[in-house]
Amino acid sequence: MLQHTLLSLVLLLQCQSRDRWTTQLSQHICRSKDQVISATRTLANSGFHKDLTTNLELEEIPRAFFLENTTSHFYMDIDQIKEGLFLGYPPVFPDDPIDVEQPADSSPAHIVGVLCETHHVTLPVHHRYQPAGSQPYSTVCIPFPRVFIPVVTPEDHPDLDKGMEQVEKDRGCKLLHAPCGVTALPECGWEEVTVVGVEDVCSAVPVGMSQHLPIVEITAVAAVFVGFSAIVYVMFCRKEKSKAT
Repeated sequence: MLQHTLLSLVLLLQCQSRDRWTTQLSQHICRSKDQVISATRTLANSGFHKDLTTNLELEEIPRAFFLENTTSHFYMDIDQIKEGLFLGYPPVFPDDPIDVEQPADSSPAHIVGVLCETHHVTLPVHHRYQPAGSQPYSTVCIPFPRVFIPVVTPEDHPDLDKGMEQVEKDRGCKLLHAPCGVTALPECGWEEVTVVGVEDVCSAVPVGMSQHLPIVEITAVAAVFVGFSAIVYVMFCRKEKSKAT
């Protein structure tokens, strides 16, 4: 009975998280009328594995929550980030399970929620493989995230659900319902804030040359044929040896 209850709870949380950000962003989200945040952004390291660093000037704001759009060109390895929490990685909350093996031309964009409790956040991000092209490199970019600051928190509202419902009723808009801490629950109410000094960060990623594709295909077919022939030969030799004995 207990196992059934726990399984039901896990499935419920998974269903709630699926497309949670896309669904909320389709509504009229509350915006701060007086708060403006300055920010800078860098994308470091060469090759396919990058460090995405965001610096926020939060001043007296205790923390922020932002929604990263990875686009189809990048992905975040959620397991890697969770295992690196002790290294300073922030808690992350993806909208859907992320397939880290998909190439860029078949992967959807993902929205990942990031809880920022410091003014400096670094996340590992990775390039997806690009389709073959006529140039050896392609430039891809990550847009700046949408940033939110807390409005309804446990410190001010013992009943978070009632607090968010009242604020939304008074303001005529929807707060972003997002985690207050490292776990998915409880959820606080967040309003979007204007960020200045931001721009997309871009990186060059190696691309396979389309003119090399026939050579690659022929080599792959040849390798498969040689491997298959070797297996058949070994099996034949064993069969002949067993007959001789």
